Amino acid sequence: MAKQADSMRTELIRPAKRPQPNKATKRRKVAGPVKAFLGPRTLGQALAQAVSPQRRQEIAAQSGYDAHAQKLTFEPYLRALLVRQIEGGSLHDLQAGMARDPLYQAHGAQLEISVPGLSKANAQRSPQPFWDVRAEVMAVVDALPHAVRIGRGTPLGAATPKQLREISELLERTHIFDGTTVELPPQIAQWARTSTKQERAGIKVQLRLRAGYGGLDRVMVTGGTGNDNPYFCALLDLETAAPGQVYLFDTGYSKLATYDAIGKHGSELVSILHESITVEIIEERAVPTGVTAQGYTIQSDRIVYLGTGKTRSAYQWRVIDATDTQGQRRTIVTSLLAESAERLTQLRAYRWTIEIVFRWLKRVLQLDTLISYSPAGIPMQVAVALITYGILLLYHAGGTLSVKALQRRVKQILHEALFAAGVAEGERRAQERKRRTDAGVPLLRATG
Repeated sequence: MAKQADSMRTELIRPAKRPQPNKATKRRKVAGPVKAFLGPRTLGQALAQAVSPQRRQEIAAQSGYDAHAQKLTFEPYLRALLVRQIEGGSLHDLQAGMARDPLYQAHGAQLEISVPGLSKANAQRSPQPFWDVRAEVMAVVDALPHAVRIGRGTPLGAATPKQLREISELLERTHIFDGTTVELPPQIAQWARTSTKQERAGIKVQLRLRAGYGGLDRVMVTGGTGNDNPYFCALLDLETAAPGQVYLFDTGYSKLATYDAIGKHGSELVSILHESITVEIIEERAVPTGVTAQGYTIQSDRIVYLGTGKTRSAYQWRVIDATDTQGQRRTIVTSLLAESAERLTQLRAYRWTIEIVFRWLKRVLQLDTLISYSPAGIPMQVAVALITYGILLLYHAGGTLSVKALQRRVKQILHEALFAAGVAEGERRAQERKRRTDAGVPLLRATG
């Protein structure tokens, strides 16, 4: 079974496509306070704000998604999946909603199709157009000012304006990445089994946040077994990145050759030292007394060499041994030799951002509640969850960011659109009755 999982791994990798630069992706200024940012009023407007209907039509045509479609075309299905992502429900609920629910009809997602027809389409059609839409939605999110995007006026609890300015400059070039496992039913998703003995199956979703402010600029869906080193370089994307980046990640990515590649690129890294990596101490540095602004207690600060023999790193590294606010001992490894130990613990503490995003995706945006368990259907749902996440960020109007609260707001707006559609239909019928009355046409046809 492990051999089968390895054969699927290449098929499962879905790196984010980079959209071509255009006016929408340029960073724009927002006049006045953050609260002046106005979000769209309906789901359709939110989607159009990020990706125009014409552009979505081009994406569908380029992928050939509608080439053999008899009923289920890309545009209404995308809208239906977005409504379902916010409202919840199973594949049967989605099918019934598309067929009969006025909520789906009000959002251009009405379609008569069977559950087997939906299941077949999810399993056999390419998820690529959904990933293309996701990339463009995130490009618009990235163009928003940071305050609008994440709503944190004082990141990392910086104590003084100078500290705030310095850590903000560091965050501007920081990318956080990590992976989370999505469990699948082993009897259905046999191709994704991670353990035949324990009857378990799953996949990993690996994300990279741009500058730690919530915008996603790299996404991969990979096999659920093995370590993450095979995807390390793809998440870094050093071939296209400008020098001077700071990469913040955990111990799952711990290949020394890739550490050296980051240094050679002219970028930096901050991680937790993997227990298997050998350390040779070169220099002991003085450590700050007391507790840092983030509640860390620093035990040691050293300059070291990493690895031995052929795997020995060509660079000098810094290792900071500290205890966090939960009493856990953490050994931070970094290439930032000149930064203060306190500022590095502040940066390390900001890694919680990606854990919050994972929790939002699973608990709020229902990434754990899937409607397809096929190798094509799962990446499609990951893309739709991320599109929904991006739309929620576009709705965000400053203040502390809560995706749960935004979801409630969007649900309300979805039903407001339904109400507005009902009012418009009532007005249309009233006008039709008045027209018929003025023309002397009987409103009811005589019987008998």
